[in-house]
Amino acid sequence: MKKIYSTTIQLICLTALILFANFAMSQSKARVENVDFFLEGENLVINYDIDKSKTGESFNVTMNILTTAGKKISAFALTGDIGPGVYGGKGKRIVWDLNKDNVYIDDEISVEVFIEPEMADEPSKPAKTVRAVSVGGALLRSAIFPGWGNRYVKGGGAYWLMGLVGYGAVGGSVYMNNQTEQAYQDYKESVDVTERDQLFKDAEEYQKNQEYLMYAAAGIWAIDLIWTGIQAGNANKKAKRSKVDMGYYYNPEVRGPMLVVTYKF
Repeated sequence: MKKIYSTTIQLICLTALILFANFAMSQSKARVENVDFFLEGENLVINYDIDKSKTGESFNVTMNILTTAGKKISAFALTGDIGPGVYGGKGKRIVWDLNKDNVYIDDEISVEVFIEPEMADEPSKPAKTVRAVSVGGALLRSAIFPGWGNRYVKGGGAYWLMGLVGYGAVGGSVYMNNQTEQAYQDYKESVDVTERDQLFKDAEEYQKNQEYLMYAAAGIWAIDLIWTGIQAGNANKKAKRSKVDMGYYYNPEVRGPMLVVTYKF
């Protein structure tokens, strides 16, 4: 039997219980504020705000309607800012159609509003492209500037630091060579015995340093060329493997699984 509703229903206690969600996501500080409700014809209207939410943060909103005795009133005919996909902000509104749910209210009620943050979908990461590289081109780059070849193979990285160290060693070797020649020239022109001995020792020290720096530069070039060749070879092997794809599917004609090998040209 359909019940007749009075438009003068008095909700003696217009106290709304505001319950804050205990978020699993501790970074969310959003909370429900300013809950209020009132009768509007045969509808119960619940207003509330979601404060302190982050930009774009969405929530799943639920609510409980209880009598003074603690009995829960089932509410299904709900529309508005209820359920998933509700964004934070003020002026949220839920409308409960009492008529559709065949509910008659003649007692004090309280309304509990709950919010639970929804997990944002993480943007999918694009698949890393495996590309073939020119081994000769990579080695030529490393021969010109250590690290350049590896950067070309890897598509980035601070490999250029090897070039700075390598050319720094070359520059230091050239400087020490000039110092050696200058000290030896001064040695030949000096007439002071003590000074001549010191200049000769300086020339020898400069020459040793020049050789050390020269060997260091040569080692950097050699190591980088070997490293670049290995990296380029590995990159080409990976690129070749990435063109082959294997999978299975069910063939209804033979009534069994079939292996499929696909090669990308």
